[in-house]
Amino acid sequence: MLQQLKKNFYQLVQGTIAVGVIGLTGQAANAGQLHNGWNYAIDSFEDGSGGQSYNIRGMALKEEGSRIFVALAGGTPLGGVNNGSAADGNIGWGDLFFNFSDTNFQAAQGDVFGIRFASANDSGVAETGVYAGVTAKSVTSENHGYNSLKQYYNAGYNKTNTLGTDLPTKAAAYSYLDPTSVAPILTVINSGTKIGDILDSSALTGLDFGHFGAVGTHTFGFSFDRSDLPAEGGNFIAHLFLECGNDGIALAGTLTEVPEPTGILGLAMVGMLGSASWLRRKFS
Repeated sequence: MLQQLKKNFYQLVQGTIAVGVIGLTGQAANAGQLHNGWNYAIDSFEDGSGGQSYNIRGMALKEEGSRIFVALAGGTPLGGVNNGSAADGNIGWGDLFFNFSDTNFQAAQGDVFGIRFASANDSGVAETGVYAGVTAKSVTSENHGYNSLKQYYNAGYNKTNTLGTDLPTKAAAYSYLDPTSVAPILTVINSGTKIGDILDSSALTGLDFGHFGAVGTHTFGFSFDRSDLPAEGGNFIAHLFLECGNDGIALAGTLTEVPEPTGILGLAMVGMLGSASWLRRKFS
């Protein structure tokens, strides 16, 4: 069932399955839509528990040259929202996870990549950046949030595209994020090995959430080196939640394989042949 689910996700990205999402603006958007070189997931506009300050509108990714760019739009600023009910007085963005495995997110623990991009959040790692071998944890209770996805849905947020156009139904969300339907919402990195840094990006060329009517009060982005993710590329699911679990979004995509550095290999081969010739002369 999981394999079929992931297959459907990738078909969504490729545009072979069209799923409409009607937001508060009444504008429709296609799932996994490619536009101006960006791959978009569009979230429901009315599923941010607690109001628009906790509402994600969209996520977009773009691979360009040696960098991968990520953009987010919604009502939550990068630095989070002041909230006296949170343990640290602030509720913000959780960490972003990339899963290249053929398993659900719970089963993939220890084999996913995580990105801490919001320095004010309650992540289990000390620095912003890209991490490998990641396990995740929940910090929803410290942030006056939902203990589980089921609790969030039972509170009335079982909307179409509650977790975006690539996880468009409650059944799809459960299958990927919580097959037991009672597990905590894993919102931040618990542990991992840092393998790269991120750069804040103000120049997000071609980005256009407005094309989908998904403009938020806050839009920001960051980038990281392509080499921080698997060289062989492949299909992935990227997702994140706010720290409180009041909203989340997922995006399915395909990362291209890094081509072999043929020029370098050619030079290395010439060097090896030269060494072999030298050795033959020396010992002849």
